[in-house]
Amino acid sequence: MKKIEYGLFSLARLLQLGFGEAGARVISRTLASGTISALDTNKPGSIVNAFFGFCDIRNFTSLTEVLQADVVKLVNGVARRLHDSVVEFHGDPNKNIGDAFLVVWKPKKGIETIQDVADAALKSYIQCMLEIARDTKLNAQISRPAVQERMPGFTIRMGFGLHFGWAVECVIGSKHKVDVSYLSPDVNMSSRLEAATKQYGVSILMSGDVVGLLSTDAQRLCRRVDRVTVKGSKSPIDLYTFDEPTLVSQGGTVPDDVDFSSIRSNQSFFSVVRPRTTSEFRKEFEQAISLYLGGIDGSLADWEEAQVRLDRCLEMEPFDGPTRAIKTYIEEASVIPKEMRKRWKGYRALEEK
Repeated sequence: MKKIEYGLFSLARLLQLGFGEAGARVISRTLASGTISALDTNKPGSIVNAFFGFCDIRNFTSLTEVLQADVVKLVNGVARRLHDSVVEFHGDPNKNIGDAFLVVWKPKKGIETIQDVADAALKSYIQCMLEIARDTKLNAQISRPAVQERMPGFTIRMGFGLHFGWAVECVIGSKHKVDVSYLSPDVNMSSRLEAATKQYGVSILMSGDVVGLLSTDAQRLCRRVDRVTVKGSKSPIDLYTFDEPTLVSQGGTVPDDVDFSSIRSNQSFFSVVRPRTTSEFRKEFEQAISLYLGGIDGSLADWEEAQVRLDRCLEMEPFDGPTRAIKTYIEEASVIPKEMRKRWKGYRALEEK
């Protein structure tokens, strides 16, 4: 009898690992009903509000060509660090898509406010980046001569997109294969944000919807980098980043032996894990962005003064991605006749996916 119980428990655990947190409820309904009707793909899903995160390993094609079959070890090592960080901050891994991952945070028992969930999502990303940076096994894999010859100085980098909104939690597929996941434009938005991290040269991009829900402790450390429309959406959104912190051994300020389990509160977490940029730089950059955007409708834009401010930012941070991106856009747009420039509405379209 004990062997049967253990076997059923192991099977249930494997099913949960395969389906994820969203699928756990579907499995429970299926077991309770005694049929597989709960997996009926013709049934409607459930509407949920959540924080959706899309994450991607950079330079994955080159890594695969070099590491071949061993790339699986690297992907799973990254997944372990990401999933551990997400779960520790009350989130749930949902889908693994090769070199990309979909993760979700929803209010749960023990987390009282949406603000707590928003902070937890951001802290998950930050912890994941630092855990990957100090992971000896992952560092050993990318230190192989073949990797460094192909990509000199290579380190594992990821892009993280984070957006808040609604989605349909549902069973997707057929009688041959099903997944339990989330469908909505807001889920797609998290993917668009992750893709845009490459354009801005940052690791994290969050929508204004997310930042508006963060605590004051977290908000004051985030940096607005642009206002845009993305493919598939006509409504402009503000983009924010949290400048990637770095370990002391890599020239940063975060102790290499930081114990994340001991700094769970916002005050302790953000006092130890701070953005790599200074508050002086972030204030100067915000002035530049405000002049560039020119208010809600763009009518107060002063691109000439914005460029002066951006130049000051580059003096402080010569390789800052967002500063370079906005400066390049202004320079390219400045060749357009002034009459056309008057059509500026306080945002631009990101044409790339």
